[in-house]
Amino acid sequence: MNFWGKMKFISIILIFVFLISCGGKRLQEPLEFQLETLEGEKINLKNYKGRVILMDFWATWCPPCRLAIPYLINLYQKYQNKNFVILGIGLDEKEALKKMKEELNIPYPIFIGNNEMAKFYQISAIPTLVLINKRGVIAYKEVGFSEEGIKNLETKILEMLE
Repeated sequence: MNFWGKMKFISIILIFVFLISCGGKRLQEPLEFQLETLEGEKINLKNYKGRVILMDFWATWCPPCRLAIPYLINLYQKYQNKNFVILGIGLDEKEALKKMKEELNIPYPIFIGNNEMAKFYQISAIPTLVLINKRGVIAYKEVGFSEEGIKNLETKILEMLE
């Protein structure tokens, strides 16, 4: 066997070993979560596949989160009829989230987040914005809030809606 033949053989063996070591576990996809709405309804995030999704991980006690919400409302109102949705993922108590939704007149759905979801999306600080394309793949992530960041986000949203 020549050098390239040996390399091909070793590569095949390594791939085989890797697949066996995975134990048949299926990797979790970005939309494989079921969350509860503020009204108590259970929603599977796969229901939103086929749309551009912006997930806003936030909490009521977070000042930058509160500053971001009016900008997010504006994005939602501009693009909601163009296959775009914002999902607020509240990392807070249900009653506090309900009160904030009413106070800020948030028109998009708010869900009660959980540790499993925060870990999957690698949420280390809030606000964190996660943009998911129509195929259900994470396409962009931004931690923190700035007007410049919102402008960049809107550009990405427009690219994905085309």
